[in-house]
Amino acid sequence: MNIHVHKFGGSCLSAVEDIDAIVERVRESDGQAIVVVSAFRGITDRLLEQIDYESPTSNTAFTASIELEHIERIPEIATSPWCIRFADTLHHLSNCLDSHQELPDIDVRADALACGERLSSLAIAAALDARGIPAIPAWSEDIGIRLIGRGEDARINANLTKQSLQLPAGSVPVITGWYGATNSGYALLGRGGSDLTATAVAAAVDASSVTIWRDVEGVLALSPQWTLPARNLSNLSYTEASELALFSQPMLHPSAVEPLREPGIPLNLRPLHNPDDHGTIIGPSIRLESPTVRAVGCIPRQVPFSWSLSSAISLTECVTDAMSALGRARIRVSSIRAHPGRVRLLISSRMAARARRILSGKPSLPTPEMGAPVSILCFVGEGIGSDSAIQEKIESHAKLSGIDLQYSDQEERDHAIHATVPAKQTEEALRTLCTALDLLSQ
Repeated sequence: MNIHVHKFGGSCLSAVEDIDAIVERVRESDGQAIVVVSAFRGITDRLLEQIDYESPTSNTAFTASIELEHIERIPEIATSPWCIRFADTLHHLSNCLDSHQELPDIDVRADALACGERLSSLAIAAALDARGIPAIPAWSEDIGIRLIGRGEDARINANLTKQSLQLPAGSVPVITGWYGATNSGYALLGRGGSDLTATAVAAAVDASSVTIWRDVEGVLALSPQWTLPARNLSNLSYTEASELALFSQPMLHPSAVEPLREPGIPLNLRPLHNPDDHGTIIGPSIRLESPTVRAVGCIPRQVPFSWSLSSAISLTECVTDAMSALGRARIRVSSIRAHPGRVRLLISSRMAARARRILSGKPSLPTPEMGAPVSILCFVGEGIGSDSAIQEKIESHAKLSGIDLQYSDQEERDHAIHATVPAKQTEEALRTLCTALDLLSQ
């Protein structure tokens, strides 16, 4: 039997109309459908705020508001076969919040955050069941999704998950994304981790396809945040998609394609409310006769932090100390460039002041030098990294427009070219280079 995995993220779990569309997409699915869900839109952010900040709202009142939000979107949950489990999950959430407030604990925190996905699973199963599609909630910890690591940076144990995965028969399983069980409790897969849950499950059951339903069309040659009329991409290779995902959030979890590579399972990104639009299909590489830039990703406004190192300071120790300190503070480093005697990190301008305080307070590190903000550009396409003509074309168009484009001197990649431009030139650079590379629609 053909098995098709359908993933619905928070952006597709916002309004009553979204729930109706989800039911229809599952009803239209050929063969056996497996559903993976994120938390309802906005729920994870609310949970994070309640956990990490001193909220004036009591945990009991907060949990009641979460309950109301789910019932407003899916009233059927109140009379479904899982109404008691729904109430128990809310009670468990309140207890986790109380426990974490009294004694912060990384596993309790993950358990509390996972309640968003658990409630979503119960609600979507209720909606499907009420509309004539037999469905059953399938929580990650109950069906055998196993993770390695703790906190929010865990990864799926693919081999153990494949061995232990047990899905309920006879009904559509509605699987909780984003989290899983570990040896010590629960852990999370990071933002967008439900994508990874869906593809890992697909690989484990040898599915025919995975579809990630979204509130937008398929992948564009340039993120819609830049408001340029970018072309729709009908297809991408696994490699192109994973590279672009690093520079074009929230397109896809960057690791989501990895479980699909070996079995060659296709991944579709499609708009929830337009089933006739086939969106973008992601699959094995199809090398064109001549390399072509397919898309451009951009991480804007990154502040360079640099150190000039004396011979007494180890390059490895400097990088390790800096990355450890920033990691503990949950500050993401977008780029690392290390040469004998010099290290440069790129950090979001939103985190720059905090990063400077942390790094300046490390006695093992010299005081970092902060440079003018830059934006990272990533040109994506199979084979372009080794094509000097493409690099020359990009460089010449940038130069003609007065754009100070600098190529990265990191290790060459066959499928990508990385560069930086001054942050103040970002929009001009994207407009100029996307036009030159024929990535904008007419």
